[in-house]
Amino acid sequence: MYPDARNSPSKGKAKQADAQNWHSHWWDFHPLADNLQRPVAWSNASTIFTAHPSQPLILGRSFSSSKQFLIVSPDQILNNPAAYEPPNVITVSSNDHWLFAYFPGRDCDGVGCLWQRGYTIDKWNIRDYWACERGAGIVNAVFVSAEREWVTCPDGSTTRLAQCGPLTPVSNPTLLTVTQAHQLNVYFLRTYASGVKSLTCPLVQACYTAENMSQVAHDPPRGPKTSRLCSAASFGFIFHDRARLAESVFMVAMRSRRYPLSDTLRAASDNSHDLGLSLDNQLDERPPLLDWNSYQEEQMIELCEVKLRFDGLCMSVLTAPLSPIYHPAPCLTNFMFVSVPGSKPDTSTSPKASPMKDKQPQRGQLELPMTYLVASFLDFEEYASLPKSRIVAYSIVRVIPPNSKIPWAARLVGDRSLSPRILTVVAPGSLSVAMRKATVVVAMTNPGGALARGAAKPKEIPVGNLFALQLPDLSDDPDCDHPSILAPVNRTSSDCPLSIFTSPNKLLACAVSMLQTSVHILPRARITSGSKDTLHQLPLAQALTVALQSRRSTADISHILSLPSTPATMLHDTLFGTLTSYEVNARLGTANSFSMVDVMGAAVEIYRARARWTQNEDEKERYLMLSRNALNVCSVSACSAAFENCKESEGYDLEPVWQLISLSTWVVAFLEDLMKECVFLADLADPTPNTSLNFNEVMPKQEPMDDNPFLRNWLTSPSQQVTNQSPHSVSLDTPILLHLVHPLFLSNLRAVVFHVSSFHQYLTSMTAKRENSQFARDTMLDLVNSSGLDLKVLEDILSSAIPEASAAPVEEIMASFAEGHPVPAQYEQLKKTIRSLTTSSAIDRPRLFIKSSDLVDGFANLSVSDHPVGDDPGMDVVTKGRLLTQKPGLLCLRCGGRSQIGSEVMVAGHSSPRWKIWERMWAARCICGGSWVNGNI
Repeated sequence: MYPDARNSPSKGKAKQADAQNWHSHWWDFHPLADNLQRPVAWSNASTIFTAHPSQPLILGRSFSSSKQFLIVSPDQILNNPAAYEPPNVITVSSNDHWLFAYFPGRDCDGVGCLWQRGYTIDKWNIRDYWACERGAGIVNAVFVSAEREWVTCPDGSTTRLAQCGPLTPVSNPTLLTVTQAHQLNVYFLRTYASGVKSLTCPLVQACYTAENMSQVAHDPPRGPKTSRLCSAASFGFIFHDRARLAESVFMVAMRSRRYPLSDTLRAASDNSHDLGLSLDNQLDERPPLLDWNSYQEEQMIELCEVKLRFDGLCMSVLTAPLSPIYHPAPCLTNFMFVSVPGSKPDTSTSPKASPMKDKQPQRGQLELPMTYLVASFLDFEEYASLPKSRIVAYSIVRVIPPNSKIPWAARLVGDRSLSPRILTVVAPGSLSVAMRKATVVVAMTNPGGALARGAAKPKEIPVGNLFALQLPDLSDDPDCDHPSILAPVNRTSSDCPLSIFTSPNKLLACAVSMLQTSVHILPRARITSGSKDTLHQLPLAQALTVALQSRRSTADISHILSLPSTPATMLHDTLFGTLTSYEVNARLGTANSFSMVDVMGAAVEIYRARARWTQNEDEKERYLMLSRNALNVCSVSACSAAFENCKESEGYDLEPVWQLISLSTWVVAFLEDLMKECVFLADLADPTPNTSLNFNEVMPKQEPMDDNPFLRNWLTSPSQQVTNQSPHSVSLDTPILLHLVHPLFLSNLRAVVFHVSSFHQYLTSMTAKRENSQFARDTMLDLVNSSGLDLKVLEDILSSAIPEASAAPVEEIMASFAEGHPVPAQYEQLKKTIRSLTTSSAIDRPRLFIKSSDLVDGFANLSVSDHPVGDDPGMDVVTKGRLLTQKPGLLCLRCGGRSQIGSEVMVAGHSSPRWKIWERMWAARCICGGSWVNGNI
């Protein structure tokens, strides 16, 4: 009996089912075997540098903004761009001051270029460039840094790790490069010299080179028919351990390929029609026939120990090759070093005598730093199926023989097969100093998957995952998640990443493929809810603390906190945990390299990022309010510092009088908004309030409204409402009220009120001798008199409120800081302060709410600004003056404010040295701590 044709699958249905799935092929991953390079670097200022796909140019992008720019290439490249390829090496220094790239030549010598950064992160000037001969092109480069990395401890305190890498005290920068000729080049610029100097030393033979020695050219080793060229290299900086090694060393790992010699190729071509008749005297000189098996990758990794010394006068390099590491896998795709610092000895249990003297090697071994070499391989076999992935880990350990020489031994400690998934790229992961646990992040692609079905098809689908592997056994980290790797639907399997670089705080990673550049979330420890005593142990809180201590960008942290998948409570927990670490450091006497105002500056970026990604309009407005108030906190602190700088024994420096008046204008406008908020809350602060009203909300009495439409529009205009609040609903958790309850912000507010009041009195007491002085004096008098505020009385009330605010529990103070507004535990104190302000002579309500300028020409021609204080796009975010059009300016990537400091913009009057010193404080960073980029006003 034949089957029913209606129930049998047809070819059309089989094709339809196959179209609903995607599959990878071996040729999708062959670019990894071809060693195609698309370099990427992510600086500590959160700038991503990538190579142009086809031109010898470097592209820069400020994450997480849309600001993109080009790095100017040397004239030698610009004059003949077709002779050079895109850069294959890009590296940036840890302090974000130096950038290096190497441009390979097409049938010509390559060019290495060194750039130095200006005040803005998108301004890079060429410092020097040099040629690299063919066969000696640069395959990897790194800057030597003397900075010790900050880490957090379990108790919330922060500490610095040991020195990692060599010290170069009199050179800035110091650049290390590895060339195809297996040579190490050291380029350095002395602080007292103008030109770049260099040292060269081979890595495949022992060598010593110093500045005062003549440079000798070392020919690369050659076989009978082939030339070995280094195709990839990796630097491994080892944490310094003075107990076992008197000087710091670092490792260089190299991978080589064999190529036919140029003369062999030429001889094989010339003798292609040889009849076999040869002269006796030419028999020995003719090279052997060409063997195409010469094009192969060596199945070993060469290691070399390098010591970079400075004796106080000259710099020297000492290289010592080590035994290579052999492996059977034919195709090496990634290899890198991972260093783990040694644990500090426990002073409570350590003996009084020396461990070496008491013969306690076990305890000494536990404290030694560890270094691992991680390598990944692909095996394509017969090129008939997907390649098989494998990853291995070697521990690089010191072996101390009796002759006091310190050789190294590589021991296999981890070996793992990842099939059927395919490993593409590897990056260093997080480091837990307390547990001495190091991880590596690997990107693994699935062999295939299902496409989305239905009408609403997504633009991207998951094609793999990012995993965190623990060292040394390379097992999955059970504490971390596995974020997905998304790819466009039309390129699910044809665009594997070729290189990857992690963000400054190791929360994100930038992956570069042949067709695109994408940013991925790295595996993170699964967040578990805990008490306030353990919030400082949250990964994001630790990352923010270390970023502030290290003066690194917090853009990647803000990006994580802005995602819709991140709960809103995580913002509070992250800020609270950072404040806890700050308090622990202060209690232990550890110097904090950041202040609480710096934390509030980071909050500006977090709130703005959250508002940008929030779809709910009410939540968006709430986060914008928090962001504006956080920026106001930074502005109050900056204004107070400016007045303090310009203060003299008997008054203030009057050369920058108009600049100080600009600051005073902003301060008075901010005080007006704050006092208006207090007036609206006066009924709520009454000791005998109406019990029918809500505890946290007051409804002002409705007054009869004039029939004049212009008056109606004026009374309901945003400028006549409380800042960021509805005129019919005000509450005690308004962000601007944080200035009245937080002891630090209240102290800063009192200080700036004192300076503005003193500056006003100083100008009033002076007799104007010139027209400019008369204008300045009258402007300041009009500013204060029309404000409706008695600054002296206001200062006294704020001073009396500081002791009570400082006496509040530390937990309440940190909670209000983390929330960005007063918390219920501070409401009674806030009511008392509001009552003191509204019942005193500090506020003249008619003048506070009705300005003389509002009555000029009636209400028909009334023009009010919709921008609250601190959100005026025409105001300089630093000097609070008006921005001049058609002049160069700066744009802050964190708060979005603009400034013209550092330019040739001159306000009326003269800039004194005192004012210039204060301006230079913000030349590199905004008052909120954000980085500057060039932006036309």
